[in-house]
Amino acid sequence: MKIGDRVRFLNQTGGGIVVGFGRKGWVTVEDDQEGFEIPVPEKECVVVEENAVAAEGKNIQTKDGEKLNVALAYDKAGAGFVCSIANECNYSLLVTYIVSNGNRQGSAPAEYFTLYAGEVLPYERKEMFKFGKEELNDFSKKVIVRAIPFKRGTGIKKIAPAALKPVIEKDFILDPMNLLKDGMYKENEYTPGKSYIITLVNENVKELPLLQNDEDEKLRQALKEKFLGEAAPAAGNLSGRKESAGKAFVNGKWIEVTKGTKDAVEDKALIKSSSNGILEVDLHANALLETTAGMDNTAILKYQMEKFNEAMKAVLRKKGQRIVFIHGKGDGVLRKAILTELKTKYPACRWQDASFKEYGYGATMVTV
Repeated sequence: MKIGDRVRFLNQTGGGIVVGFGRKGWVTVEDDQEGFEIPVPEKECVVVEENAVAAEGKNIQTKDGEKLNVALAYDKAGAGFVCSIANECNYSLLVTYIVSNGNRQGSAPAEYFTLYAGEVLPYERKEMFKFGKEELNDFSKKVIVRAIPFKRGTGIKKIAPAALKPVIEKDFILDPMNLLKDGMYKENEYTPGKSYIITLVNENVKELPLLQNDEDEKLRQALKEKFLGEAAPAAGNLSGRKESAGKAFVNGKWIEVTKGTKDAVEDKALIKSSSNGILEVDLHANALLETTAGMDNTAILKYQMEKFNEAMKAVLRKKGQRIVFIHGKGDGVLRKAILTELKTKYPACRWQDASFKEYGYGATMVTV
């Protein structure tokens, strides 16, 4: 049962459209006959029409719907797929969904194709277009979505005041493999069943920082200088042997870093070891990924934790080894996930906040 569904009452006559959820086990229903909002136990309601706002053009306004919450939902439909947009807020949306073939060969400019343009009502889940498996490559290129939030009135004197919301903009590459994998379709807050979800905006949830703040930028720059910086050559070192600049964990194996290789290694290494032997892993999203296009916060966090576990497995046999995970200060979501993983998967290890002098508040040191 979702906001916008039409329900019938089981123990009394009548029914209406769900416009909100109250205390646990209760829903708020806009009565069909009088238009009043009445609280009803959820167990005494049965859904007779999903997404009734689309059929009846209802302009639902709820007390908790002032924050934008919009997502794209991809579902399997027979031998193909269907793309819908789910609007879970009080604002109507003017939406365009455009695909681009990217840069074409030669000097010709890229081509753009508008697959959908139209209005989406508050709390409406609207099907935009369908496509078959044979068209998958055409529909899974660069996607450009724009949505303008607004509130519709019935006259200048009857327009309710509303906050001016920014235009929703989302550009991403839709990977066709994601639509073919059953594991990418999950239960979610936007659709009744399992769907592949791309969140466009959700002001109800604090976003994970995709770009580090100023403190994190200074920290990453200091670490880069520390890793790339060279120790002064020892007096009398005339052997001509390549001076070691530490080790790095690249593509699943440890390699020796020298003066001649450190520049090439720096961008590829998951675990970096400076000349003083301290291991460091930068888990910022933009340090691990070339682009986060097409990934929501859940997918990014999952990837960060996969890299955390990869690094931990690389050092587990080195008893007494210390490794620092740089996660940034942010909202603490990544740090909390790391601590939970340490408690459940690596209870034999010890962990603590890393040196404040070197890392500030944004790092955790683990001792194997």
